[in-house]
Amino acid sequence: MAKKAAPVYPSEEWIERWIDNYCENATEKITDFEEVKAKAYDAWWLNEIEHDRATPNDLTPEQEQESKKARKGMARAVNAYGKEVKRERKENPSKRWVMDRVKTLFDSFVLNGDCEQVTLVNPEKAIDFIKDGKHYTLTLTEHREKKG
Repeated sequence: MAKKAAPVYPSEEWIERWIDNYCENATEKITDFEEVKAKAYDAWWLNEIEHDRATPNDLTPEQEQESKKARKGMARAVNAYGKEVKRERKENPSKRWVMDRVKTLFDSFVLNGDCEQVTLVNPEKAIDFIKDGKHYTLTLTEHREKKG
């Protein structure tokens, strides 16, 4: 990660130009000048963030490293007693059945020359195929039962 330069703060001239432009285009009546000035600062810092420039709220490299250490391994399953549990995904035979039927259908398309190179990427989820030189993925979604 490249080190960012020190943050550049907006000049008073920039703030005044932004406020003038805002006041000219504002649809509501402006009653609080401090609120408009705060909007100008927000606009400046949003622009700086958009262009990946340094802001006063950026972490130092040391803080960033500590943050990465703290986040490492956070996404894990634990039981009620705090012990880590290995989650096993159950097979879904109905989704496999549907995808087998769709694969058979697409194989017949290949035999007829309607499409080419059909691949079952995930036996319960996706099929890739090529039609007219373009690559497509067909994905199966099983919806949950509606509540209430």
